[in-house]
Amino acid sequence: MTHRQLLACSLAAALLYCLAPAASFAQRQAPPSRSLMVRLRSFLGLQPRLVSVGGTRSNTAQTVCLLAPGPMESGPTGAVVRVLDPQPRLVLGHPLNEIELRRGEVVLWSQLASSKAPIRGPLAWPLPAMQAGDRLELALRPQGAAGGDWAVVTLEGASAEAQQRYASAVSATASSPEQRLLRIDQAAKSGDAPLAQALLWAPLMPGGGSLEALQTELRSLCTTPPTSRSLR
Repeated sequence: MTHRQLLACSLAAALLYCLAPAASFAQRQAPPSRSLMVRLRSFLGLQPRLVSVGGTRSNTAQTVCLLAPGPMESGPTGAVVRVLDPQPRLVLGHPLNEIELRRGEVVLWSQLASSKAPIRGPLAWPLPAMQAGDRLELALRPQGAAGGDWAVVTLEGASAEAQQRYASAVSATASSPEQRLLRIDQAAKSGDAPLAQALLWAPLMPGGGSLEALQTELRSLCTTPPTSRSLR
């Protein structure tokens, strides 16, 4: 083999070596299948996210859309959310005049809208991490509601096992939107709505276009007629 032929072979081998990782990366970053996205849209879109505003001053019925933490379940005293993330983001589907976190009669944290702009989410968790079995009240007063009209949701810390399962899933998929979607799909297939919803809104490295699209679609559902009744 001539020197020119050897040089050509070396260049070709180097080119293949450089392209192989790129091809592998492209394969790993392939967009999710259409059937997967349809399943997730259907499952997540049906989860209860509306809670009714209670009070005596408003003349019209109002609801507040809470996307995370969620989904909402019906408890003996009203809407309940099992919280898997000890420090969950509060993702609001409606603008608020006021928001509070309470324990019994004690207000642990509150925020009031300014005269120029309402409160919009997402909001970082403002308190120490919730422990398994902790119970707090999340009170939401939507834009335009009277001073005594609140939507109240009970936040209940999930079991230590459920919190650990969530933490492990987040850690394993933090750098891969595709793996995160697959974990959400696994949770949806097993009927674990709290885990699916929590993973959807969990922190993720940039580049999660499909996840962001799902989040955008769920936000849009807050401004369209609900497919399920609101909870009180």
